[in-house]
Amino acid sequence: MQIEKDIILFVNVEVLEDIKLCVMKAKPNEACGLIFGKIEEQKKSNSKDEFFYHFYGIKFECIESSHKSPIAFLMDDYNKLIEISSTYSKEYNYQLISIFHSHPGSAYPSGIDIPYMEGYYKSGVSKFKHLIWTIMNANSEKLNGFIYIFNELKQIQILEK
Repeated sequence: MQIEKDIILFVNVEVLEDIKLCVMKAKPNEACGLIFGKIEEQKKSNSKDEFFYHFYGIKFECIESSHKSPIAFLMDDYNKLIEISSTYSKEYNYQLISIFHSHPGSAYPSGIDIPYMEGYYKSGVSKFKHLIWTIMNANSEKLNGFIYIFNELKQIQILEK
């Protein structure tokens, strides 16, 4: 899988600890949640029209999966998702930057995940167009990030901040 070098997700220590706790509580099932924060666009020094995008994960909301399973998660309470997103937007001026879930033995998208990633990208809803999908291996606690962009799935770097 190709790596997108112009996009980095910075996750603060509190968010990382909250994610690990969310995964632990959901075991042996997949955990899921939302990461909120800010996105900064930074112009590349050697170019007029090329940019770096830094996503800053500042708050995490663990969400109970509607489908308790070790191989799938489901966030189907759309009213709750809108309420949570609106709260973070109004109270903190943060936007939804990542949908998170765990896998029992991998930190990579499954065959089920990829069509959802593509679907959100192609949905036409601007807030879903450039979402990062974070996936944690529930056993090793490795966290990986992915973005569906320019009609392909790419891995991004995640750094602890």
